[in-house]
Amino acid sequence: MTPPHAQDDGSGTVTIPAHFHGPPESGNGGYTCGLAAVALGTAPAQVRLRIPPPLDRPLQVEQRGDLGVLLDGDDVVAEVRPADLDLDTPSPISFEAATDALGRFDVGAYAAEHAFPTCFTCGPHRAPGDGLRIFPAPVDGRPDLVVGPWVPDGSDADDDGLIRDEIVWAALDCQSGLVWILGDPPTGAAVLGQLAVSIVRRPSPGEELVVAGWRTDADGRKCHSGSAVWTADGDLIAKGQAIWIRLADDQHETFNTATR
Repeated sequence: MTPPHAQDDGSGTVTIPAHFHGPPESGNGGYTCGLAAVALGTAPAQVRLRIPPPLDRPLQVEQRGDLGVLLDGDDVVAEVRPADLDLDTPSPISFEAATDALGRFDVGAYAAEHAFPTCFTCGPHRAPGDGLRIFPAPVDGRPDLVVGPWVPDGSDADDDGLIRDEIVWAALDCQSGLVWILGDPPTGAAVLGQLAVSIVRRPSPGEELVVAGWRTDADGRKCHSGSAVWTADGDLIAKGQAIWIRLADDQHETFNTATR
């Protein structure tokens, strides 16, 4: 089934379909950030999430000088700024190596401990073609890096036949957090606070890709990381720079409230 992709309806609003959730009652962070950047025509862009993105209702898009905003009534959902990504990417992992790493990855254990197992990007409870199912397989000898193979589905393509920008943003999202959440040592549940993305080119359906995430720095509850999408031959498709916010136990249980 083709997912109901968000569209600007001509009235200056966009809606995040529930299909693209992260936590069950809010939008996938990367998808929401990408949707906001596309709606405001900003690329490369840095997007800061202010509250959990609501699903299935119109969100107003406004430009306020150099700052773009996505609004739910009077509440700011996301702030969008132009970005200049100063991010070095590690040496790429081949599609074959990423596939081998995934073959050694315990998906059952991952599903059992996943905080939001129906997440559009990384949820193990999403079926192939329903979610991206990009999993954080560790790489031998590279302890601060996780990778997952990704073959985009045609249902996520735009009218021009290429994968939609917001789907690329979504792909870059979770690896940058899971490298902390499930790393050594693990941080536990966390949510995306900010994501900056530069897309070199949009991929094609059926293209063999690798999505990686790596740690860069930590500051209190803030976890900084990078992510990248590479072709099977190691060419850079897109890169992202993220800040994740670790959740306290009570925040994880009541995630429908603001977490920042």
